[in-house]
Amino acid sequence: MQTFTASSLRVLSVIPPMTQMNTPYPSTAYLTGFLRSQGVICAQKDLAIELVLKLLSRSGLYAIRDAIDRRNIRKPSKSIRHFRDHFDDSVAVIDHVIAFLQGTDPTLAHRIASRTLLPEGPRFRAIDVYGATDDAEDDSLGWAFGALGVQDRARHMATLFLSDLADVIRDGIDDRFEFVRYAESLAASQPTFDPLADALAAPHNLVDEFL
Repeated sequence: MQTFTASSLRVLSVIPPMTQMNTPYPSTAYLTGFLRSQGVICAQKDLAIELVLKLLSRSGLYAIRDAIDRRNIRKPSKSIRHFRDHFDDSVAVIDHVIAFLQGTDPTLAHRIASRTLLPEGPRFRAIDVYGATDDAEDDSLGWAFGALGVQDRARHMATLFLSDLADVIRDGIDDRFEFVRYAESLAASQPTFDPLADALAAPHNLVDEFL
């Protein structure tokens, strides 16, 4: 029987795609740290983040638009119509928004929080609904973040922008797509394997191709 020493092993720990994007999964970090402490050469990858970063990029937005155009949807949703109408604006800011949310460009906070940078789709309506006042110049988010919460306010708005894009993917490409769960019904209390088998046998959409 062949034996292995710790120094001869190569281990890659992987977070699979379509895990919840708003929940950190420390399993691979703990496992990688432990294995390295034992002398094992180890690396880790988060395919969930890599997939979303590929979709939510300049090239990803072009691919999303092309995929929707090929479907020739007769009655596009509000999210899709807004995406088409403000496509150039979305492409211009997407990489900057991702950089801000990843913490590599915190200087963008004031521009995002000013509500003059991002194309505001249907998801932004909640801001005005919950913060509406009789004063048109009143700060509709002041009640939530206060005068000093610029970074948090900007993160909230950047997240709304990405949520608008997620709605576009769901409405125009893959109705199972969401940041917090993906095709959850396929894994919940299924009496047979048939629904999952049917989903696997279906033609690939853009999300499948990116996977």
